[in-house]
Amino acid sequence: MPVGRPPKPIDPNASAGAALGAEIRARRTACDLTLEALGRRIGYSPQYISDAELAKCPVSEPFIGALDRALGAGGELLALLPAATLERTFERQRRAAAHRGAATVDDDVKRRAFLGLGLATVLFGPDAAARALTDAEGEQIAQDWMREVWLAPDRRALLPGLAADLRKLSANGGPQRAIAQLSLCVAMIALSGGESATARRWWVRAQSAADASGDAHLSAYIAGQHAYDGVYALYAPAQALALADGALAATNASCAGRMHALGARARALALLGRRHDAAAAMQDLERSFERLPRGIAHEMVGGWGESRLHHAASFVGAFGGVGSKTAHDEGLRLSRGCWRSSTQIRLHQAAAEADPQYAVATLSALSPAQAGDQFIRRLALRAADACEARGAGVAELRDVLAA
Repeated sequence: MPVGRPPKPIDPNASAGAALGAEIRARRTACDLTLEALGRRIGYSPQYISDAELAKCPVSEPFIGALDRALGAGGELLALLPAATLERTFERQRRAAAHRGAATVDDDVKRRAFLGLGLATVLFGPDAAARALTDAEGEQIAQDWMREVWLAPDRRALLPGLAADLRKLSANGGPQRAIAQLSLCVAMIALSGGESATARRWWVRAQSAADASGDAHLSAYIAGQHAYDGVYALYAPAQALALADGALAATNASCAGRMHALGARARALALLGRRHDAAAAMQDLERSFERLPRGIAHEMVGGWGESRLHHAASFVGAFGGVGSKTAHDEGLRLSRGCWRSSTQIRLHQAAAEADPQYAVATLSALSPAQAGDQFIRRLALRAADACEARGAGVAELRDVLAA
């Protein structure tokens, strides 16, 4: 690299943004690339890349994705982005509060409370929403966090921070609602990383806290999400079916938790080969969707929108023979921007059409972290089994999964 003024030092422990910036610089210098050379390669200015390294500016997913590919990071730069994005959001909210002359409080404690309490407004139905945190900024922070858990290329990178937040909330006597919601997030992240035993412990903790809160919508949501995730990556179909039935017994109200449970029930029945029952379960799911309150039937993370309905139909069609290609097409159309949902639907389609090459192409388009997510991996294994049962050769697909 050319000789000149030494670059400004970066302390990777100073912040999440600094950790991301330090990793960018380390990889750039390891590739022997100047700011100018890297800028030409990815189509961004050298100054912008420099500012990103020094954590002086907000950075977008397309920008970090371009850096990740150009520097051969294999998804590791993208995995650092969610924490940096949240950190910048928290700082922006803190400055806004200070500008309005807000009373000085412990911002760290406020942030952690928002993570749990703000989620309830869209997740758990009108009764829970009335008891939820009403501060608009806190709600936005909570939504941003939940979205990162859902969209992160590698959820495992978020687990240490979430677990730390939850421990601090618990130590400070935090409300059971917040403990339940954050425990749910930890369970989902652990499950994505293949830590099944850890995930089960956190599911139990989440359900216990939800039940202790006295909120039937929250209890149904935790139980429904448990059954839904269990179908994909945790339990045998019969166990997932029992969990779904238990969640349905928690409440008859129209809420996201009940929808998750109905969707999990239809999926489990399809995997059990109970075609008639799976079809009936899908009809029940469709009727229940029509009765959902408008505040729940949307596409925001945590709601239960039309994309989820098509997602369930595509799974049941693929593994239970009940459904049509329309469900795959509509599910893909409505899942744009969410890599996890769109990947799952493509794998459903590969199974339905006994097309292992489509599954190979789908997996090959993912980063290593995304392909290693247990929700994706175990679904791909199911797709391979379905293709093989229909006489298709799956050697290449199994080689990709083994790698």
